[in-house]
Amino acid sequence: MQSSSAPPFLRGEIGGVHWLVSVWLRNLEEVEETVQKWAADLPVEGLWWVPAPEANAIGGLIRHIGGASYRLLLRGTGQEIPEPLRIRAPEELAPTGQDPKTVLAEFTQNLEKVRAALRLLDDQDLQRMVRVGPYEAQAVYVLDHIAAHAQHHAGQIITTRKLWNAR
Repeated sequence: MQSSSAPPFLRGEIGGVHWLVSVWLRNLEEVEETVQKWAADLPVEGLWWVPAPEANAIGGLIRHIGGASYRLLLRGTGQEIPEPLRIRAPEELAPTGQDPKTVLAEFTQNLEKVRAALRLLDDQDLQRMVRVGPYEAQAVYVLDHIAAHAQHHAGQIITTRKLWNAR
């Protein structure tokens, strides 16, 4: 991940990749930086603290961002999701008490797999039709949702961390 004082959306195009993939990679940089800023220094109890019924712990959100991003990549590239990775969001979001370093390492590994695969895509790959459950869609829309979904949950991490700090 490139480090800069400019926010990721102002860092410009990443050379050697499709221009749209470059945008997605910058968006994923922002997600990673958000997760690191708001979660990396949390103790176990902070990572798994649930502020209210039906709310999610930061650790669960981090696990879900990494796992869902990888599953969306697989779907968006026309691959099947292996059985061990077929986990429903409520299960992935559930508090586990895992060590923060382990959770963050798994998140980083998943996002690295996503970034590496995205870098290989060309226009033909983006135009391909893929299946997501009972739906068929152009791959570009499924792949675009990786960063959109991740940013959605990164915002929840910020809010939950602020609630943790205020308790």
